[in-house]
Amino acid sequence: MKLTWSFVLILGILVADPEGCEQATSENSDETSEQLSETEVAVENFTSENSEDNSLLRTTDTQSQNSTQQMVGVYFMPSWNTSPDPNIDRDSFWSCLTGRENCSSLQNTAVWGPKGRIYNRQYPYEGPYLDRKPIAALKGFYKRDDPAVARKQLEYMKSYGIDFFAYDWFFGRHYYYHLYFGPQAKIYYPEGWKIDPNRDGRVAVPGLEEWNDQLEVLLKENSKLPAEKQMKWAINWCDDSDERWRAWLDIGSPESMAAGRNYRGEKPDKALYLQVHDKITQLWIDKYFKRKDYLRSEDGRPIVYFYFPQDTESRASFYGISMKDLLDRSKELARKNGLPGIKFIAVASGAMMPNERQYGMPTKWQANNPAEPWRGGRYTDRILFQDYVPRLKGMGFEGLTGYVYHNHYRQDNKSYADMRKTYKGHWEEWSEFYKNDNSFEYQVPVAMGWDMRPAGGTWPQQTGFPSEPIKDRVHSNKSTFKAKLEDAKKQSEKYQSSNGNTVMICCWNEYLEGNYIEPTEGHGFDYLEAIREVFSSK
Repeated sequence: MKLTWSFVLILGILVADPEGCEQATSENSDETSEQLSETEVAVENFTSENSEDNSLLRTTDTQSQNSTQQMVGVYFMPSWNTSPDPNIDRDSFWSCLTGRENCSSLQNTAVWGPKGRIYNRQYPYEGPYLDRKPIAALKGFYKRDDPAVARKQLEYMKSYGIDFFAYDWFFGRHYYYHLYFGPQAKIYYPEGWKIDPNRDGRVAVPGLEEWNDQLEVLLKENSKLPAEKQMKWAINWCDDSDERWRAWLDIGSPESMAAGRNYRGEKPDKALYLQVHDKITQLWIDKYFKRKDYLRSEDGRPIVYFYFPQDTESRASFYGISMKDLLDRSKELARKNGLPGIKFIAVASGAMMPNERQYGMPTKWQANNPAEPWRGGRYTDRILFQDYVPRLKGMGFEGLTGYVYHNHYRQDNKSYADMRKTYKGHWEEWSEFYKNDNSFEYQVPVAMGWDMRPAGGTWPQQTGFPSEPIKDRVHSNKSTFKAKLEDAKKQSEKYQSSNGNTVMICCWNEYLEGNYIEPTEGHGFDYLEAIREVFSSK
């Protein structure tokens, strides 16, 4: 029964909604070309210390069509299957762009209340949003795991001046599975780690990747390309879902035991939490960091973007663990595996006005009932964004950037002109803050806009209505987006000596949030052309 239930749980990953970020088995020849052995890594590290033009380790040398000194990165958001029927694939993006009947975002009672998103005469449904349909060359509403689409996406990124993509990466830390059982045998588990052979190889340390099918096909197709045409890429770890946190705390609860999800002795204590963190890091090392296409710093360290670190900090505090403890632990494990460490970049934003402190960035999580933490808790000790940022370096981060900035003090976004003002405020504040710190960089972020109407609107309330629908009209065009890119380039160049040379764009395909530079029937190649015109030679 427990074996069957674990399998059902893993299938259920495909229909869950991630909240936040706003390898398929290959042939031996592919694996050989994709991986660096520990000896090769050591050689490359040695070379990087004695040569300034090592193309593998110097990220500034990955440019092809981008002829400027700026590195251009873009976030890539995966979609997932929302159908409860394993025989039906219902894409989380396309189902919401084409209508509302099968859109899981509108039916999510956890965010919209018991009736889901409500539409009426006063607040009518405004879809479908067919202008967001990808172009025919991408096969329209394409399948997530289509190799031909993945290859075309990589080609477009490279040829229009994008140097790397940061893949929004999710991990469900609460899932147990059995290595002796069919499809579960292919799920990653660190070599030599403890399993229970009497329970079909049940893993002692739970957790697995979620929504990574697009990453698998992107990497497989990337490895087939000539080296000069391959894209660099990095992980953007989205460890931000309260739903996942509650599922973690539910391990070993009476309800979980009764349902057959857990065995006696399985409990989410501090020791297991740290083991899962080590498992995450080891997965990165074994599957990703030793790939030749993984993004590295100039000294050879793999770069990891960390979306909304305040959420992880809050939850780790439940165990008396600091963010610095976690990052240091990952860096040390990387060194033990022959790598020179890891460079972590925080992806963060938040409220800045004193009267918004209740919406500020939490630093602690407290259970309502310490004896039954799985029943819920509250995020406490909230601070404003401008007070959170100075703490990042002490946590072990070496850089800061953003995903989407919604406000800068009193300035908020009700139009793209507003958004440009918001971003300029952040650019200036954080560039100045770090201008004398050569060990911490501020990567200038840019966004295409904001429009959450396909997912119900900004922001979901338990009433069934969005609280600020006026903010769902932050629309750009090629001209205004290009102007914003030009401003970002100037800002990056001005502070490059201390703050690095990276410009981060949101996003390649955040279709439900209105941030998608991928070519569509509505805007064609406008946004890619703007990138090429700003960052590449004619």
